[in-house]
Amino acid sequence: MNKSQWLTAINKAFAFLLIVTCFIPYGKAFADNMEKEGYYTVYEEGTDKVVFRISWDLTKGDNYLSSDNSYYEITRVDKKSKKAFAKFIKKVDLPQIEEKLSQVNVANVPRVVGIYSTHSDESYIPSDGAASIYGHGGIYDVDAALASSLRKKGIKVIFDRTLHLPHDAYAYARSRRTALRLLKEGAGAILDIHRDAAPKEDYIRTINGTPATGVRLVVGKASTNMAANQQLAYKMKAIADKKSPGLVKDIFFGSGDYNQGLTPRSILIEFGTDTHTKERAIKAADMYADVISAVFFGDTSKKPTALGGITRTTPSERRAAGTGIFAAVIVAVVAVVGFVLISMGYGKELGSKLSKFVREEFSSYMGKIKKREGKRKNDH
Repeated sequence: MNKSQWLTAINKAFAFLLIVTCFIPYGKAFADNMEKEGYYTVYEEGTDKVVFRISWDLTKGDNYLSSDNSYYEITRVDKKSKKAFAKFIKKVDLPQIEEKLSQVNVANVPRVVGIYSTHSDESYIPSDGAASIYGHGGIYDVDAALASSLRKKGIKVIFDRTLHLPHDAYAYARSRRTALRLLKEGAGAILDIHRDAAPKEDYIRTINGTPATGVRLVVGKASTNMAANQQLAYKMKAIADKKSPGLVKDIFFGSGDYNQGLTPRSILIEFGTDTHTKERAIKAADMYADVISAVFFGDTSKKPTALGGITRTTPSERRAAGTGIFAAVIVAVVAVVGFVLISMGYGKELGSKLSKFVREEFSSYMGKIKKREGKRKNDH
């Protein structure tokens, strides 16, 4: 190859690197559990007890934490009848929250929160006139209310109004670019704001005398940061249970990634459902700002501690973040090298060998990680 051909190949490689970085899926990143028509009713295995209802497309192996901290696993899903069954696994002990929330063991992160909505069309029928608006749906008003409440607490907010339409199987792939941009602009934590489409009565709440909606937290099981994202959700529920009992109704653990593999300080939050008024959801968002503030930065209504109201990252957050970043770098580097060589004319044989190498080496690396995590648990 001459110099010109080399430069062309390198330029293509860098362009390809940007694309790969935006779309590395960390498992099932591309919108598993998308909202469908109707909702699932989940029964406790062997009984007629309704555990919960949800508009997401359920998968066997999904998990659920109820309002009373009962942990379930989905064992069967009947997609035709929209029924699913779950078995009780255990009671979960949430983190102990001290009276002074400024002492909560949270991540040492920039005092900046990024807010966006993957499903740009989501709206509230009583207030917006439709459940879906092609454009900036009612969910952006909830985003704006949350951003405003956080700013009043002295927290910088990057409120991104990028549209990720249509509401299809690739919405999370499109919003991934938004999440990456928020992190690049300095967000220490990112929040993806949604609303559910389950029955209205499941979300009706009166919190400290104020009519509001309940809040559902969603954690992606395919995220490489799953352990840290789970602990984040547990902290949020523990603090909400203390400050505003009943606000966080439950936590759903779905089979996707939901862009949470990008950072251990990411969570998907659902404010109410489509048949609720948007005004109730806005009230819930205003209350939830207290929870977000306490989780990430300590209680902003109190004086900072010697560490400025922020303590250091937990070991699980550091391990999870390290694993995710390492995996992303390996895949990106191998992809770029392969792209350059294929551009130079080495063809299908090289592509086949690179594919085999990535599968073997990457699975070997992840196997070692799992072994180490298993040994830690056994030692503990």
